Amino acid sequence: MKILLTFILAGLFYSSSFGQTAQDLYKEKNYPELAKLESNADKLSSDELYMVGYAFYRLENDHKAIELYDKAMAKGLDNGTIHFYKGLSLCYQKKYEAALKEIEISLNREPGNQEYMNQKALIYKYQGKEEEALRYFVKATELDNTYGEPFYWVASIHHGKQNLKKALELYYVALEKVPKHNSHYLTTLQNIGQLEYTFTKNYQKSAQAYAQAISLKKGNYDSYPKLIKAYNGAKQFTQADSVFDLMKVAYTDKKLPEDNMKFGNTAIYESAWKGQKLIVYKSFASPKEMLDVSYKIYLLDKAGDKIERVFMVEQTLQMEEDDVKHLLCERDKKSGAHITYSYGWASDTILPEALTKAVELVLDEKVKMGASSNFRGN
Repeated sequence: MKILLTFILAGLFYSSSFGQTAQDLYKEKNYPELAKLESNADKLSSDELYMVGYAFYRLENDHKAIELYDKAMAKGLDNGTIHFYKGLSLCYQKKYEAALKEIEISLNREPGNQEYMNQKALIYKYQGKEEEALRYFVKATELDNTYGEPFYWVASIHHGKQNLKKALELYYVALEKVPKHNSHYLTTLQNIGQLEYTFTKNYQKSAQAYAQAISLKKGNYDSYPKLIKAYNGAKQFTQADSVFDLMKVAYTDKKLPEDNMKFGNTAIYESAWKGQKLIVYKSFASPKEMLDVSYKIYLLDKAGDKIERVFMVEQTLQMEEDDVKHLLCERDKKSGAHITYSYGWASDTILPEALTKAVELVLDEKVKMGASSNFRGN
């Protein structure tokens, strides 16, 4: 009898405290523990079933999430939130038509919910229906701005359509509307940096955008070369050198992206010669011996996807203080021959634009070849 009474009391305690326990786990975002309550699904209320379903959603188990959402709905839960999250899980399963039906229901429950309308637009986007997506993203921007993200997507779609002027204007609008914690805020800054650099050629504004992006995510080293190029384009060479120095430290610490680590350099400047791009790369290791390469300058083809010629700046023997210390050279792509030109620099400080101007003189045949050999240097 005592054992039976203990069991009954335990059951009563479990029943009275279980709902609070589910709520506590939900509030604590302890999703692994919350998901374990699924084994007692038949004893859960509709709200608790939703919470457990949401836990599975956060644990990226959309199949289980939908199963729990359906059980919650069967017990009478029918608000916009549960239909929205069921729609999200269906979307991740790429069941777009079913997802759209759930999002439509959520919008019927909450017509002014900006996040729901944004998700409706995203489903059309995932299906490749850009015009339909744009229509609903625009609708989302017309609702109370509680989410912000649709402002980014409107700009992004125009960017993809190469409506660059409009896209840039809309990215600046998005910068005011998208919350900083949203990942698309960072992407917005990066896209502004890119368009100001490539489209408007406003290198100062490009640098401002990239600098702000880096301040939000200092470990995102992919943005550092873009900031360096923007600073150099704006002739803010000291700032460019400061960012390069940060990359040198990261290189020593082996934190840079794979290509930077493999080749030991990074892009620092761009210019054009007769419609072809020239890109300057600077080595992280300072030259110490003869033939050490401090810079490489690549001439791309007109399409911009293949390298036509490769120039280098190599350290040479400096007999007097005003003698050339760094010599312009080239590696012939076809023969592999090492070519030197009668052009160089006595100082260790070489401005990036001086490098591309020197290469342009060679390309215009205004600087002659000094020597050629099949010696293979760095």
